[in-house]
Amino acid sequence: MADLILSSKRRASEEKTTGLEATASNLIIVEMEIIPSIVEYLTGKVEISVQKEDLCVQEWAEEFFIVHKDKVRPHVYERNLGHYNNHVKPYFGDKLLHLIKPIDIEKWQNKLLKNFKHLTVQKYRSIFLSIFDYAVKNEVVESNPIRKVESPKTIEKVTMHDDEEDDIFPFSEAEIKTLLEKTDGYLKNFIMFMYASGMRPGEIIALSWNDIDFNKKQINIYKTIVNGEIGPVKTQSSKRKIDMLPLAELALKEQYKITSNYEFIFISSQKKPFYSHDIINLRLKKVLKANKIQVRKLYNLRHTFASQLIAAGEDITWVSRTLGHKDTQTTLMYYTKFIKKGEDERLEKISKIGANFGANIFDSGSKADK
Repeated sequence: MADLILSSKRRASEEKTTGLEATASNLIIVEMEIIPSIVEYLTGKVEISVQKEDLCVQEWAEEFFIVHKDKVRPHVYERNLGHYNNHVKPYFGDKLLHLIKPIDIEKWQNKLLKNFKHLTVQKYRSIFLSIFDYAVKNEVVESNPIRKVESPKTIEKVTMHDDEEDDIFPFSEAEIKTLLEKTDGYLKNFIMFMYASGMRPGEIIALSWNDIDFNKKQINIYKTIVNGEIGPVKTQSSKRKIDMLPLAELALKEQYKITSNYEFIFISSQKKPFYSHDIINLRLKKVLKANKIQVRKLYNLRHTFASQLIAAGEDITWVSRTLGHKDTQTTLMYYTKFIKKGEDERLEKISKIGANFGANIFDSGSKADK
């Protein structure tokens, strides 16, 4: 019977091809679908099974994303799938999982670093890492080669993760003043409010007037808007009530004159909640260009709030809680350099004060000794 099968397979290969390109993934298709069909036709039962080590990256990635889709928010799923399709699949899609070595990962990272920043490469690496971890968990492979390769280090600027991934590039007080002078209406109020509250832009466009307590001077933050959908904030620590600083209160009262008859505080030209904060980001960039201020993303208004307070020596616990960080360690990880800046200014101030304070005492003492 075995000879018959081999003979049939040989004749089939001589007389007709599958029409598939000779890639690892297509070979799996042949083994999983075509050959079993031949065996079933000849013997009445399928006697060939695919070994775990025969799985290629693309096949396992498809399994991973089926499960991944139900574990994350839609926009996160689409983003991660895009990262995989654009930057992992072209390099590894046809390769067998068990044959990928640490050196392959290192070469891949180095290739990406020629075109992308360290943080961006970390994103692509992260999704591939998760795919491999899922394979290890399911005993498809014994180990994850990505964990044996050091992650690209961010050398340039301090950076945030996930939706806080923008480079930390705070505005100066002079730049904030210019922005407020050169804008009006909801855009001016939005800039002022974000700068004075440290809230994420998605959280701001999800705010309704019911979330504001002017008497207690508190803002209740528990939802965000992503791609037109109102959902919960990103983490448990992001769900919070924050103190309303005077400048934030001023911004809200000015906006109240515009949207007091609507549910949401900031609304689009269609009198509906913003689909996303992208349009506000674009308007900000136009203002920055028009006033010759270095262009940066909207998120830096939040960074400005945090960095200015920390540099001024304000309570790090209060700042961290207001930002919605998990703990002060997270805040310190992102903004340590601004604490150092504040420390330098403090020491300089001590030096200036000390140059005059008590000088006459020592002069008098010197004269008395004489």
